[in-house]
Amino acid sequence: MKTTITQKMDKQELFKDIKSYASIIAGALVLSSGYSLFIVPHKLVPGGVFGLSIVAFEMVDLSIGTLALLINIPLLIWGTKELGKKTVIKTALFMVASSFFIDAIAVQTGKAIVIDDILVSGIFGGLLVGTSIVIVKMGGATTGGSDIVARILTKKTKLQFSQLLLIMDAIVIVLGIITFKDYTMAAYCLITIVTTSKTIGHYAKKNEQKKTVLIFSNSNAEIELAIAKDEKVKEDVLKLINNGTDDKIVLVTKSAKRLKAVEKLVYKTDPQAHFLTLESA
Repeated sequence: MKTTITQKMDKQELFKDIKSYASIIAGALVLSSGYSLFIVPHKLVPGGVFGLSIVAFEMVDLSIGTLALLINIPLLIWGTKELGKKTVIKTALFMVASSFFIDAIAVQTGKAIVIDDILVSGIFGGLLVGTSIVIVKMGGATTGGSDIVARILTKKTKLQFSQLLLIMDAIVIVLGIITFKDYTMAAYCLITIVTTSKTIGHYAKKNEQKKTVLIFSNSNAEIELAIAKDEKVKEDVLKLINNGTDDKIVLVTKSAKRLKAVEKLVYKTDPQAHFLTLESA
């Protein structure tokens, strides 16, 4: 019996890993599409490593993807201790995949302008970049670059993470203005950055909503006891209702993100359990 449960848990862990790496690849493709189709053709510089790569591309005979990778590699090495081994591996995968995709798409499209209106193009680019960052973080990776630098400098300075990102983005935008000699570009770059930020905020807010979960199991007592014993999971559960006679437990978790820990514990206790997740107010 234990062997069967262990095998099922191993399969779940394997599926979870495959899903996380698939998310990272998908996020890299979405981000690359945003840059290659909407940002690069108009020479927008919305901060970050890719923004810096767009500026460097005008001075060096290397592709934007290659430049981004050359900038990201030393930053990733610098941030290895801060990120941890597993996150570093996933972040490295994102860096390589996004650099490859951005160059591949650029070759296929010839950097042709998809949307003539620079404002609309910047908004579309920001939407895709923001969405990609959310997808990549769901996969357990970071987008590297300024994200890594900000994490490290937060501990060494009195500045907040968001403030450091803003400062670095501003520096890259100024470099873009100097390089392309286009002062109006700053406004469009800021619009792209704001769109990216708002997109991330939208998904983050959605992820932090409380979740009501119905658990259907024949091991209610064991599940309730397991939740009570695990302090971390117990802290995530705001409310738990078990009528005893029914084969159903109703519980409310703090957020969708916290739900994963609860789900893992329930399946560990009863691999045959079933989940039904509802939105909470």
